Amino acid sequence: MNQNSNFILKAALLSIAFITASVNAIAGNIPDIAQSFPNVPIHIIELMTTIPSLTMMLAILCSHVISRYLGEKKVILLNALLCGITGIMPYFIQNIVVMFISRALFGFGVGCLSSILLTLIFYFFNGTVRSQMIGLQGSIGGLGSLITTFIAGQLIIYGWHVSFLTYLITFVVFFIILIFVPSVHIEETNEEASASSKVHWGPILFYSLLSFISVCLATFFVIKCSTLVTLNHYDSIQDGSTLIMLISAGSLLAGAMYGPIYNKIKNYALLLFYVLCAVSFFIGGMTQQLGIMMLAAFILGYGYMAFVPFLQEKVGHYGQVGTRTLLVLQSLGAFVAPYFGSLLSSFTSSLNHQFMIAGVFYIVLCVIGIGIIKQEKGSR
Repeated sequence: MNQNSNFILKAALLSIAFITASVNAIAGNIPDIAQSFPNVPIHIIELMTTIPSLTMMLAILCSHVISRYLGEKKVILLNALLCGITGIMPYFIQNIVVMFISRALFGFGVGCLSSILLTLIFYFFNGTVRSQMIGLQGSIGGLGSLITTFIAGQLIIYGWHVSFLTYLITFVVFFIILIFVPSVHIEETNEEASASSKVHWGPILFYSLLSFISVCLATFFVIKCSTLVTLNHYDSIQDGSTLIMLISAGSLLAGAMYGPIYNKIKNYALLLFYVLCAVSFFIGGMTQQLGIMMLAAFILGYGYMAFVPFLQEKVGHYGQVGTRTLLVLQSLGAFVAPYFGSLLSSFTSSLNHQFMIAGVFYIVLCVIGIGIIKQEKGSR
């Protein structure tokens, strides 16, 4: 169904990205939450940010089965409602177990929304409009993350639990979907059925594993930048949320520019995005100044939200199996980020040094990116 010129549908679908990108809105609260639960290890507190990624994997795997029976719109509405209710639950109940359960359920809702959003983009749009929508998904997601993180940063003054009220915005998205997204029931075409019976697991797994590593490293920055602020005594309690906002601002710009950049330099774009991520980690690891750290956060957000649509588009050509596989490993990468941090801490207790090591990992990914360019040039 070609809806390339339907502006209202585009806007309504992209509003879903407000929810899917808001997972890290409360990442700046980690130091405050840790103070409220002094007997809980810090990596467990950090899982408050990444536990949604675990249940996102489960949701991504079963969302297509659920939508087969209910239809895509009903699934989107139900999960938007789920995200709204579980998102604000920690405001009412400040119990670590209840908070983990609510965050896990929030992640399940986000996973269903992410999977079906990509499916609907591939269903409704084609050609360059489809590429633009994939890029704009990241851009609008960056805007949503920026807004929700800003609200959370302002509300944290009244207590970390109050900042969870930022997820009230989810209910606004619910009504936008209800009114403007048409009810569709996507059936697998003969062409897709034939493609799914001949799954190209080689490229799918390659790009999915690349996404796993890339997202794990970027999420490490997200969950640790607030702690870095605290350790280096950068001033205000809101500085952590400010850094998350700047990551979102970088993502917003990257999403808007992704299409033109990719169309111009093709696979060299991935190399550029990885270089930017590496630079952000090196800057963050070397600086002791808040202003420079803000610059690093912005650069990280730009590189992060640019390589995500690049890899999504690469596997999107292999059908829903490719998309689901990448989203699962992408979510797994975000989930294991705290454990990656624990692994780095066994080598050095300096968080600044840990950032430098993570930057080196991105340099390794740059080398892999060069390999992709050479391989695809040789196959022409």
